[in-house]
Amino acid sequence: MILLSASINISLSVISSSSRTVFSGIVYALPMVPVEGAFVMASGPEGYESASTDSLGHYSITEGLMTGNYTVTVSASGYLDATIENVAVTGGLETSNVNFVLEVSGAISGKVTDTISSLPLEGVIVEVNNATGSGISESAFTDANGDYLINTNLATGTYNVTALSTGHIMKTVGGITVTVGIETKNIDLNLEKSGTIFGTVTDSVSSAPLASIGIWASTAGGMFGGFAVTNTSGQYSINTNLATGTYNISALFPESHVSKMISGIEVIAGAETAANLALDPSGIISGRVTRSSGGQPVAGASVSAFSGDFAYFGSAETNATGYYRMSSGLGTQTYTVMASFESAFNMTAGVSVVAGSETSNVNFMLDIIPSGTITGRVMNSTGSPIESASVHAEGPSGSGDTTTDSNGNYTISSGLGTGTYTVNASATGYTMASVSGVDVVVDQVTSNVNFQLSVILSGRISGTVEAEFPAIPEFPQPIFVFLLAASLIAVAFARLHNVRVKQTELS
Repeated sequence: MILLSASINISLSVISSSSRTVFSGIVYALPMVPVEGAFVMASGPEGYESASTDSLGHYSITEGLMTGNYTVTVSASGYLDATIENVAVTGGLETSNVNFVLEVSGAISGKVTDTISSLPLEGVIVEVNNATGSGISESAFTDANGDYLINTNLATGTYNVTALSTGHIMKTVGGITVTVGIETKNIDLNLEKSGTIFGTVTDSVSSAPLASIGIWASTAGGMFGGFAVTNTSGQYSINTNLATGTYNISALFPESHVSKMISGIEVIAGAETAANLALDPSGIISGRVTRSSGGQPVAGASVSAFSGDFAYFGSAETNATGYYRMSSGLGTQTYTVMASFESAFNMTAGVSVVAGSETSNVNFMLDIIPSGTITGRVMNSTGSPIESASVHAEGPSGSGDTTTDSNGNYTISSGLGTGTYTVNASATGYTMASVSGVDVVVDQVTSNVNFQLSVILSGRISGTVEAEFPAIPEFPQPIFVFLLAASLIAVAFARLHNVRVKQTELS
């Protein structure tokens, strides 16, 4: 399919005289075609904002644009992406005429079928990637007839097409040549049936089925094959992308149990293979983490354990009272257990663990530098809380950072020695505010250091998104030849900026 179209409007006048005939006129190319529904994104200092074009191709991004330089990118179905960099924006002002003229994309189409039955496969994801490995991927799903069409962001080049369907083996066809404005047809893919590995996962002691256990299948060489999660009866089935070969089945980090792998599972494409797993209950390590000075509990401390041969590993985090309980991934072994919080850490070696039993009172004291605490709230000018605002305290005796919660509240409770601090609050779209002279004392709370932030007026970016040629269906062949020639002529004249053509013939 040729995705090109144009028309020519030629207005001519003839002036005759005894000595000469003058032909004059203006040659017009078809006006640019507005692109409706294009996605326009501006990314810059404070993240990104976006808008869509209307029926005339117009767009306007009016919120969230702070003063700075932005990169504006346009994506539209049927066209190649386009980008304009270093678009200067000033808060409260509009940067207009950030316009785009999109180039028509190439296209790839075809059908996906089952190799054995030759029946079309619906809902198959088909992905197109540049054969060089550069550029982004484009994808589509097959319809009820197994047909697919990918016609967006395909520049002239060579591509690979991959299809993946539930119950089948993934297949890739390479070396597909694409030219902008042309549909490359009949890139068909016939998918073979996948092998299936199924089974039941149970507790090795009680034989009770284990639900919500993730099961991975991989080749003997370590390549990922498929994934499933056990149901309430402990059953799983992996039936996609398993070619004939030898596989490993793994249950990784199962809750309250120990990871396990079964190797040497022979799979035949189109056939089923049973593989059950019985998982050993995990051992348990529990204890508490406190401060060396004062004995206060340490909330949010990380605790991890690893066996001497590194075959087993577990982790946990302390609660508000400093307690932790590690109950997954611990087989019978001797462990080294480590607790850490900020820059402080401590470890204990030689901790014996027995699968299915609890080793308690593995406690830690951390030399955490004593700190005062600053609390407060960040709101906007109407008194509404600002979530995820950044709050930073800085002074001669230390510094600390945090962010506000959904109610605008914040707490800085580490890194603050006794002294006087300046506290800053900032949030996207707001002016930064500061409170100076905030007195802090170690192990005490300085409360009500509150902020009210003012909204920064957003800059605006506006423009149009158009195309030289619309992305349209295939033309009948006789018309195509004429329109292709007309298109090339129209574009050539358009790029001469509608220069008036004069030709004089002397008699």
